[in-house]
Amino acid sequence: MSVSIENTAAHHLHTLLTSVRNSEESSLTDAWCKVLDAEWGTLEFAKRHSEVVTLLQMTIRQLNSLPERSRLRCERYVTAWWTLVMQPILNWSDTTRSPHILFDEDKLDHLESTADLISGNLVGTDAAPHGSNFEEIVEQCHEWIELLTSIGDDELNGPLRDELISQIRHLIWLIENAALFGGARVAEEASTVIGSLTQAGATLVNVQPENLSRWKKALLGLIAVCVVFNQASPIVQESITAGSGLIKEITAAVDDGQQSE
Repeated sequence: MSVSIENTAAHHLHTLLTSVRNSEESSLTDAWCKVLDAEWGTLEFAKRHSEVVTLLQMTIRQLNSLPERSRLRCERYVTAWWTLVMQPILNWSDTTRSPHILFDEDKLDHLESTADLISGNLVGTDAAPHGSNFEEIVEQCHEWIELLTSIGDDELNGPLRDELISQIRHLIWLIENAALFGGARVAEEASTVIGSLTQAGATLVNVQPENLSRWKKALLGLIAVCVVFNQASPIVQESITAGSGLIKEITAAVDDGQQSE
C-alpha cells in the first residue's frame, strides 16, 4: 500500500491557497501579502508569488505519474487551480469580493486529494521527499559557494561561475522559506543545482588538480545528502555508497571531456 507524505508541491500549494481563503482579508492583495509575509509591489513579493506558480507547475507535471483514470480526473481541475493562483480577470485590490468568496472550497478539496495521490505514487522521490532536515544541504551549499569563489576565471568561465553561485543561493533561500514552499520545491531545486554543477564540471579547463579533487568530492557530498533527504535513510553510508557509482560515471565523463580539449 502506498504511503502519503504531506511534503509535495501540491500539498503546499493547497496550504497556501487555503490560507489565502481563510485570511479574513477583504482583497486578494492583502490576503496574499499576509500569507506570503511580503509587501505588495516589492521584489520579495514577486519572488514568493512566483514560487507559488512554480508549485502549480510542478503539480501539473506530476499528474503524469498517476494512473490514467486518476490523471484524467485530476486534470479537469487544473484550470480552476490556475485561476485561484492567478485570478487573471479580477482586480486584486477589489474589496467587494473577498478571497473567502472567490476561492471555491470544493476546488481546494480536489487539490488536496490530488496531492495525496501524487504523494502515494512518488513517495521517496524529489516530488515527495521523506526528509525535513535541511542543515546538511545548507552546509553543502556553503561549501560549494566557497569552492566556486576560489576558482579563477582561467579554470571556470566567470559568468558560468556567477550563475552557479546564484542558483545555489536560491536553493538556500528556498530552504529558508521551506515552511511556505515545502521540501519538494527544495528537492527539485537541489536536483537542478546538481545537474548544473555536473555540466559545469565538464567545462573545466586548465583546472588545478586540487580544485578538481574538491569538485568531485563536493559533488558526491551534495548528491549524498540529497539522497538522504529524499528517502530519509537512517544509514547515511548506504546513500553515499549508492552515489559513488554515479559519481564515478560523472567524473569519468568530466575527465574524458577535459582530455579531449
